[in-house]
Amino acid sequence: MKKEFSQAIKITGKIIDQWMPMKIGYDHTPGVVICIAVDGVPKYVNAFGVSDIETQTKLKKDAQFRVASMSKMFTAVSIMQLQEQGKLRLDDKVVEHLPWFTGKSKQTDLSNVTIRQLLSHNAGLFRDGTAQQWVNDRFPESLEGTITNKAIVFDNATTLKYSNHGYAVLGALIEKVSGESYVTYTTNHIIKPLGLKNTLPDLPDEVPAKLVPGYQRWMPDVTERNTESHIETNAYAAATGFISDVKDLAVFLAALHPDSKKKILNRESRKAMRQVQTILNEDEMYGLGLCLEKLSGEYTYGHSGGFAGYVTNAISHMKDNVQVIALTNTQSATTGAASDQVMRLLYKLQGMKGIEYIADEPYSGFYRNRWGDTVVVSVGDDLVRFAAAAVNPFKAWSKYKKEKQHTFRNTNESGFGSPGETIAFRKIKDGKAMLIAADGGDAERVY
Repeated sequence: MKKEFSQAIKITGKIIDQWMPMKIGYDHTPGVVICIAVDGVPKYVNAFGVSDIETQTKLKKDAQFRVASMSKMFTAVSIMQLQEQGKLRLDDKVVEHLPWFTGKSKQTDLSNVTIRQLLSHNAGLFRDGTAQQWVNDRFPESLEGTITNKAIVFDNATTLKYSNHGYAVLGALIEKVSGESYVTYTTNHIIKPLGLKNTLPDLPDEVPAKLVPGYQRWMPDVTERNTESHIETNAYAAATGFISDVKDLAVFLAALHPDSKKKILNRESRKAMRQVQTILNEDEMYGLGLCLEKLSGEYTYGHSGGFAGYVTNAISHMKDNVQVIALTNTQSATTGAASDQVMRLLYKLQGMKGIEYIADEPYSGFYRNRWGDTVVVSVGDDLVRFAAAAVNPFKAWSKYKKEKQHTFRNTNESGFGSPGETIAFRKIKDGKAMLIAADGGDAERVY
């Protein structure tokens, strides 16, 4: 790993450490675990907030979460494995393997829908069927009888139509072709070969000790946030059943890189999964079980997930095999800031000249005055400063250049902040500045 990138990871970790403790408060998120890995090897892992609101139990780095639609990546790998084994082909008609997969509309005959179209959300199927499982917590145990004319929303092979039900069908197909249950197949062919210690395809009979409670989303008129029920997803496991932690997900994502030495798929299958199948917009596309994104010029693959009480995201850099994973224990916006924006931060910092991680310096921290909260982080001799509630730190930050000891000048040439003005750090105590002195108003260190 290049020195510049190693420094960028360390500085990004410092930014996360200063930014995230208060960011989750602004987002009403009880807790988040964040991981940065290279080739699946963690380089930064930290947990912020709590796993239990009432007891204020600190969230642990190895906490397990329902990762929901990340399950689709595991399902896609299973399909690709079965193709490698000669048991199916991506362009097989689904009905060839599942005779009950039938239905017609004026334009569409489901007998034309292929496995590839299900994998790429290009089959035109309804999103979640009619069982109301996301409200009543009763996921169907079988899909036979759920695929009828009513399942058709769009003509197949015409548009990206996200479908959990379509991925549940893929789970049924895996069971039919492999002769094993979905849970058994993914355990034996993905989880065990990769050595994933904290990953399960669905909720087992006994709730895992490390699985954190998922909390109801924050709403202004709700005074107490209850935990959501732990539930099995049954026939929907292939779409949304998985449980995992940040380190396991880093290993899994890294294994999908074409140059990975992990052998759960051959190189051609891994490349095929990352090829664009359907397009949402110029920055968002879908491959085979993978969301493909363009983030400030950097291309990533991975998947997000949303379950009752959890929102998660895991992405991997297309070229460099760098993973960023964020897992939260409620439905909130934190995951986007803590995954996509962290990846952006890494590459923004890597491209800056003269950046250097300094472990012990007096300036980095979280400061407050009556006008708001601000984060300051050292990037070598210079500093960056941004609002604690920022979604995208590097878009929000001002860069300060060192002029003399403890004094820095804002390098912005225009703007509504304080371009060109200086700030000074005062009251150095135990190696930490306790005060930012500025003409527009001082700010005191909180941590």
